[in-house]
Amino acid sequence: MPITEEDSFFTENIVNINKKIYTILFCALIVPITFVILTHVGVWYVPTPYAFMILIYTLVMAFTCFILNKTWNKKLQYVSMYLGLLAISGFVFLLGMKGVIVLTISWAFAPFISCLYYNRKLTRITTTINFFLTIIAYWLRSSAVTLVLSGVKTQERWFIENVPGVIVEFIFVFLVTDLLSKRTYETFRRLMSINVDKDGAYKRLNEKTLEQFNTNKELQEKNEYIEKLNNELKSRNVNLNENQHKIIEFVVGSFGAFDIFGVTHNYHTGKYVQEICKQLRSNGYYAQELTDAKIDEFMLAALLHDAGKIRIPQDIVNKFGKYTDEEYEIMKTHPMEGRKILEGMPPIDDGTFNVTAKEMALYHHERWDGSGYPYGVTGDTIPLCARILGAADVLDALISPRLYKEPMSIADAVKVFEAEKGKAFEPCIADAVVSFKDEIIKIDRDFKTFEGAKFDDELARWKKYHPELKNFGKAGK
Repeated sequence: MPITEEDSFFTENIVNINKKIYTILFCALIVPITFVILTHVGVWYVPTPYAFMILIYTLVMAFTCFILNKTWNKKLQYVSMYLGLLAISGFVFLLGMKGVIVLTISWAFAPFISCLYYNRKLTRITTTINFFLTIIAYWLRSSAVTLVLSGVKTQERWFIENVPGVIVEFIFVFLVTDLLSKRTYETFRRLMSINVDKDGAYKRLNEKTLEQFNTNKELQEKNEYIEKLNNELKSRNVNLNENQHKIIEFVVGSFGAFDIFGVTHNYHTGKYVQEICKQLRSNGYYAQELTDAKIDEFMLAALLHDAGKIRIPQDIVNKFGKYTDEEYEIMKTHPMEGRKILEGMPPIDDGTFNVTAKEMALYHHERWDGSGYPYGVTGDTIPLCARILGAADVLDALISPRLYKEPMSIADAVKVFEAEKGKAFEPCIADAVVSFKDEIIKIDRDFKTFEGAKFDDELARWKKYHPELKNFGKAGK
């Protein structure tokens, strides 16, 4: 049976992703080495035999995948594919089983990597294996938890209390990875089919002699056919972008498993970014930069601005009360962590969306006068998208409830922007917020109407697993 262009593409893709996986495994060798170094200098304690076990396992798996990948034998490439994903899953399992470090989203690393193969069955198998490895690791880890060692809880009780959270997380991971692998595979197949049809059409046209096109009507029909193919190809590209955007929104929705206010805050902030952009343009500022397409890009990218919070301990993100100085310093690392996470996002809209999303994540806590973090940069050194997002982020934080405070009135929030004009916020951006005060009131009312019942249900779920939240909401949200 002859090898088709489609077969060639997916075979080559397997080889390329296999290379990425053994490269990841070689890079992962730094983890156990770091454990040994930090233990030696007294910064952290990781049992040396445990660190060497991880080192040897990773080294063996990396070299095995490397050797298998050096052949174009199709069967060996499939072996390398399965072994590589299993190796990554095993690496995460070894890290999590002892409880030396606390892993959350890392369990989803192998399932998301598997999506790059465009093989739905493979992704489902990988996700299922990682789910069971996570359950086993949680059981092994439960014997080393402080509450168990101190006798406050039994090993079984700690395990049972934490397993529901693992199940919820893996439901999100399964749905996202299954959708991603299915849609990308179908999209690539359709695009290839269209390209084949298009090439065939040109070939047929070239093979025709001039005598066959003796009327204008025939020429017109052929041109219309080619134009139809081109339009269909463009339509497929548009659908691909729409699917990518839907996946982003779905992933953002899963942030609610880690942060009680995360999902609503992200969508609120995106809406306020849109309104600030429109008001700036209406006021005569950045009219060339803030096209309709760019505003849509800013609004969607804003949904990912707090992605770094998934690497912050949940007991800090969802703390009932104000942070200690140490906790605040940890929280201040989330912009840099967010940028690192978004570095791994596949290119969207030729990569321009990725640049915007990373700038928003990294710089949204910087301030016009240099009083922000993480770098303390000033003025227009801060990207425009991040300056706008910074104002939208503060606006929602002021007028929305948090575990450590009641919401501020919109009138008082507007006064904050008037006071911080030229300080925390660029003057024209502060003026834009003040200008659409009436619109803020309407948007806030719509949010509360739409989210009221959903928030109550979500709060009840959080209180079930977080007893420290039992008094939150009694004085009003």
